[in-house]
Amino acid sequence: MVRFTLLFFLMIILFLSGVIVGFDQAGEGIQTIRGNPFENFDALNIQQSDGESAEVQVMGETFEEMQLKYRDTESEHITEKMATLIEKGVKWLYNQVIQVIYKMTEMIYQI
Repeated sequence: MVRFTLLFFLMIILFLSGVIVGFDQAGEGIQTIRGNPFENFDALNIQQSDGESAEVQVMGETFEEMQLKYRDTESEHITEKMATLIEKGVKWLYNQVIQVIYKMTEMIYQI
């Protein structure tokens, strides 16, 4: 019983240490995928020159670039409009089929 318990705790310790190492490697991989090879990287960088307005960089991009990307992703595309239209049509058809089946079963139970 003691041998089983020791082996069990040893396996748990090995598993958890592997999880910790995996999290660390995943974090490094995500940073390199984002284009950030530096370990000590500030997500928010503010630079201010003499008498000029401050320039803010978020994740290496200026604030204006981030705003343009956000506007582009938030604008509706034709595919989104078509998907919404198809969704409404399928919902209407599904509800009609359910209503017909409900009325048929109602008629059967009234007999």
